[in-house]
Amino acid sequence: FQRVDAIEMLKQALSLYIRGTGQGIIMDEEKDKDLVSFLLEFKASLDKILEESFAKNEAFSNTIKESFEHLINLRQNRPAELIAKFLDEKLRAGNKGTSEEELEGILDKVLVLFRFIQGKDVFEAFYKKDLAKRLLLGKSASIDAEKSMITKLKTECGSQFTNKLEGMFKDIELSKEINDSFKQSSQARTKLPTGIEMSVHVLTTGYWPTYPPMDVKLPHELNVYQGYI
Repeated sequence: FQRVDAIEMLKQALSLYIRGTGQGIIMDEEKDKDLVSFLLEFKASLDKILEESFAKNEAFSNTIKESFEHLINLRQNRPAELIAKFLDEKLRAGNKGTSEEELEGILDKVLVLFRFIQGKDVFEAFYKKDLAKRLLLGKSASIDAEKSMITKLKTECGSQFTNKLEGMFKDIELSKEINDSFKQSSQARTKLPTGIEMSVHVLTTGYWPTYPPMDVKLPHELNVYQGYI
């Protein structure tokens, strides 16, 4: 194609292939649960084509980027939401058989998809909501992996994008220190009834998702300690 000055024709054919191959899956809501896995596999196959068939030619690299970005944003914000949910599934405790190295590799691959999506604020909203549940309920598969993902997002989008996410981790660490300090206090050791296990999270307004206020009635045995917490 270079010899007959027809590279542009080949680029157009590649672009049509990318857009046509993925459009049916992207637009089919019934296939949402497999969408991120499909995008990861499709992107990997395109990277292989770029390397083996087009010798990493920059023109074809740009064609793949532009076409893939068009494809992934056909449904506006839905892919951003599904990518956040996919990460939540991978970062949750219970992913048996996945090593730290494999998890790190998955995070890197998903980050490539993240670069293409336009609704990054939508991704941030869903990611923050899921992260809050993992942190508050102790459901993270790996805190190191959680912090690694935050670092990747910070490198990609800047500190302003991850400021609240980092603040959530600080709140969890500070809450642990407060709980440990209370448990070591003389009041807790001498007066807290046997068999009562208490854990309190102190959260900074603005860092966490907004939850509807709830009236909580503490039992008398705990009520007397409010002044110490």
